[in-house]
Amino acid sequence: MMTRFKLFLIVATLCCLNPLTAAAQSFYSQRGLGLVKYFVSGQSVGMGGVGLAVSDWLTVNYMNPAALVSLPVAFISGTFAHESLDLSGSGQDGAISNTNVRGFQFHLPIKKERISMAMGLTPYSSIEYSFKASHFLNNDRFTETLSGSGGANIAFFSLAVRPFKKLALGATGLLYFGNLRTIWRVVFDNNATLINTQQENTQSFTDTNFRLGFQYEIYKGWRIAGVYSPSVTLNADQTIFLRNITEFDDLPRQTIKLPASYGIGTAFYAGRKLLVGLDYYVENWSGIESDGFVNDSQRLGIGFEYSGRGTNINSNWFSRSAFRLGFYYRDLGLEDPVGESVTEVFGTVGLGFPLRWTASRVDLGLEIGKRGSLDSNPIKEKILRFTASVTVGEGWFFRRGRR
Repeated sequence: MMTRFKLFLIVATLCCLNPLTAAAQSFYSQRGLGLVKYFVSGQSVGMGGVGLAVSDWLTVNYMNPAALVSLPVAFISGTFAHESLDLSGSGQDGAISNTNVRGFQFHLPIKKERISMAMGLTPYSSIEYSFKASHFLNNDRFTETLSGSGGANIAFFSLAVRPFKKLALGATGLLYFGNLRTIWRVVFDNNATLINTQQENTQSFTDTNFRLGFQYEIYKGWRIAGVYSPSVTLNADQTIFLRNITEFDDLPRQTIKLPASYGIGTAFYAGRKLLVGLDYYVENWSGIESDGFVNDSQRLGIGFEYSGRGTNINSNWFSRSAFRLGFYYRDLGLEDPVGESVTEVFGTVGLGFPLRWTASRVDLGLEIGKRGSLDSNPIKEKILRFTASVTVGEGWFFRRGRR
């Protein structure tokens, strides 16, 4: 018991000490708030991101708070991700890799399988790009660089209830915070009379929103689910710094609009051991004005999980493990600089295996796919993303029976 509690604390410490920074770098992160991430749970990664209607007793579901009532004990879940990108197009090739914390959640049952709460941190979007080009001005050669970094994170608090046996409801309060930074730099090669310049634009913001979710069991082993979040306008403080000249920090506040979003899903057991899930998720970018985002972002995923469904510590390793497979397609809602939509296509595989204790599991997921196409976009990105989630459970506040 003490060893498990130590592991619980280690996972919590690792998640809190590592900042939530950009977990990806991409040519297509230069618009608006950058690339918006989609994450349901560590289990869902190997299932094509499917999980709105999945209610697993070892899975802390971030996207649909209604699923939390299925968790019988206190859990902490930390997620870590490594991503590698190969970029090609426009006469240039490149390779980028990044490893970071993807977020963490803490869950606590208030009334077992009736009322639950959860809180945590997760990244919402990331910006990470850099462009460089050389030019001439009156025979003087100079280098121009444009780069961007930052993004948005979310701190959240979720509450879930089960008013009836087959129905679960949940609500999540969202606190957006972060900053966006753009740097434009001009450096002259060999002219002492021309001054190198640099302009830095920084936007910092904090604002709130919410998400609602439900799960309903139509028949035993078959659930449907839905989530909804309204649009929100983030009020951002803006600072402009001109190197060697001045800094402007008393500027009018800027607004950053995020769209309303909704998702529907279903999950059912085909037999006792095979779980099948299907999710459809939409972000209504066409309903707001945002730099580069003009179409609705649509995501369609399908996933499978084969598990022995063993729940006892004396069950063998295989019966307590899960093997996953999935696929998803996503239109980012983004138009690249030449006016063509940008899409993603990914295949996924995953594995979930138990730790020593009954209520603890490691979920591994591998996603392989591409973003953009050279037939319609300037850059094609081949992506390999590895995700690892550690979920540790501990029974708290439950009274033992008297002898």
